[in-house]
Amino acid sequence: MHEFSVMSQIVRTCLRVARQNNATSISEINLEIGDFALIVEIYAQQAFNILKKGTIAENAVLNIKRTPGVLYCNSCKQKSEIWFNKEKEKAANEGRLEEYEQYEKLITEQSLLRGNPNLGRNLFHCRKCGSADTNLIEGKGVIIKNIRL
Repeated sequence: MHEFSVMSQIVRTCLRVARQNNATSISEINLEIGDFALIVEIYAQQAFNILKKGTIAENAVLNIKRTPGVLYCNSCKQKSEIWFNKEKEKAANEGRLEEYEQYEKLITEQSLLRGNPNLGRNLFHCRKCGSADTNLIEGKGVIIKNIRL
């Protein structure tokens, strides 16, 4: 469950920002989570609820907005928006499900906050021309959009 370690870093960052601004409480934290970060929202929320106890964020609300992946095709030079579950379903229909299971395993093993740029390379097919010569250029990140103090 990598959600706990990701949320731990987020809570620490928010608490540090609150201290730097002499805040006495945090009421809201807004995140944008890329669909390819493979963060399960209910696990992130559970981790947040544990981590905020006894801190100035104890009464804070966590809001999560999902963002799509953006695929860049080296063949046709086009960008397209993609969502992980739709891509996984398509791969299963094409007999390529094992590739996606490997992707899920790799992204779980590696730190999402370091953002390995090679995860997703040549795994996803271009929506425009069908080429596998692609890079996933967005959608793996976790961003603190704002904190309400």
